Amino acid sequence: EFAWTDSAYTCNSRTVPVHKEPASFHPENAIFDKTLSRLRVRSEHCMGLLKGRFQCLRGLRLQIRNNEDHVAACRWITICIILHNFLIEVEGSDIDFTPLNMHGRAEETEDGVDLNAVSWDGDDDDALRRQLVAEIVAFKS
Repeated sequence: EFAWTDSAYTCNSRTVPVHKEPASFHPENAIFDKTLSRLRVRSEHCMGLLKGRFQCLRGLRLQIRNNEDHVAACRWITICIILHNFLIEVEGSDIDFTPLNMHGRAEETEDGVDLNAVSWDGDDDDALRRQLVAEIVAFKS
């Protein structure tokens, strides 16, 4: 449906970023931003672990031209996730991984990932984020 992003991205139907100042100072937005930041850090650590263990995921060289190509890319990634979980089960979870050092921003740039914001026009791009802020604040209360 959408991707959680940092404040460098615009808010639209495909990306939900944390708030920029001064909106980030509003108490409800601060709760949302802190929750989202924790989620993003965990997700980035997970991707770092996967890319560190399976070099084939670094700059996955699949052209996605149609639905079949998309399914193939998803299968490739899913297989790596399954193998990763299997290895954790077999080897134990005490593997000495340092997620932040395994695959970070420099490696993403090296892989050819465009880290610049992409924007799509929409009628009310912030509506989804407002709804999510309300849901997270209600959950945390």
